[in-house]
Parts: sequence; C-alpha cells; structure tokens
Amino acid sequence: MVALDNAAIFNRQKVPFRIPQFSVPTVIALVTLAVVAYSLGLRNFEDNGFRLASQNAWRFGCLVFFAAIVAGPLGRLVPPLHRLEELSCALFWGFCASFAIYLLSVLLPNQFRFTGGENGFGAGLFVLFSSFVTLVMTLALTPQMTELAGGSVRRALLGVSAAYFWLCYALMGLAYISHPHRPDDFYGWSLGLMIAALMLRFAANYRRRYREVTAT
Repeated sequence: MVALDNAAIFNRQKVPFRIPQFSVPTVIALVTLAVVAYSLGLRNFEDNGFRLASQNAWRFGCLVFFAAIVAGPLGRLVPPLHRLEELSCALFWGFCASFAIYLLSVLLPNQFRFTGGENGFGAGLFVLFSSFVTLVMTLALTPQMTELAGGSVRRALLGVSAAYFWLCYALMGLAYISHPHRPDDFYGWSLGLMIAALMLRFAANYRRRYREVTAT
C-alpha cells in the first residue's frame, strides 16, 4: 500500500486501471439482486413489492435456466458455438444462485412462516423442496462430486434436478395460460422456451448417438 501511495503521489509509476473480472455465476447473481432491489423500490418495499420482486426473479431465473440447458446442445450442434458448451456449467451455477435469491424473496415477506390454508402450506412445501433440489444441483456441479460418488451418479443428480426445474417452469406456464388469469405473454413464451430447449437437447442427443452408430 505504501509503494502504491508513493507512486500515485510522485507519479513515478502509473498503475493501469483494470475493470474487475467477474465470473458468470457472480454476474447472474448480481443481476438477480438488482432485479429484486429495483422491484422492491418500485413498490416502496411493501407487500406488493415483494410479490413483484419474486415474480421478476422467477422470470429472470427462467431465462437463465433456458440459457443453461441450451448452451451445451448448441455448442455440440453448431461448431462455431463450441465455447457455449464450456459455459454450460457456469450458467447452471448462475441459475442456482439466481433461484436461491428467488426463494429468499419468497421467504422474506412471509417471515419464514407460511399460513393461510392450503395455498400457504403448498408455497412452503414448494420453497422447502426447491431449496433441497437447488442444493443438490449445486453440489452435483462441483468436480469433487465425480470423485466422491462417480460420474454416473453426478449425471443422474444433474438430470433429475434439471428435469425438476424444467417441469416447474413448463407447468407454471401451462397452468397460467390454461386458466383464467390476467393476460401475461411471458408464461406463454416461457412454455415455448422450455419446449424448444427440450427439442434441442433431443436433437443433440440424437446426433451424438447417430455418430456413435455410424462410427462402429
């Protein structure tokens, strides 16, 4: 610190300014926090603000999840986009951070207590189970999981947790557009994104197996 201060005072050595480098999960988490904070500020931190914050965090998490599940297949199907496959793990980590912030935005206005009949109990059960699945996905993404449980167990945990979140977003979109609600195009788009991601992953797996068969 003394050397840097002397250099700055006497101008003997110029210290170049460098923009801090953040990882992909950190950027996603920061953006989610910004979305939640902005939504709360719009409604003056009232109950409606918490509902808006959790809704926007859910929507942003849906976009991150879509990017995470299509990054790998796109990287394998389109050679110029092969670097996307390398970002897949980081995007999933970012999604876990984003979804954890969403769950926190749901918990805060309820003060960690869910009452009000069946709806309150269902919301509490959803938060509890989703927290567990988020933790499972986060642990499965770590390289140490392969050494502890093996590659097949790690892939199974990632597959089950990813399928759970896919069902959450797909069923939420399907339930919203199939029942009388206030018009909101996002849920139709989210359902379409989940279907498109599923088809893209099927195409990537089909291409991989076709190459394996033709190679033998």
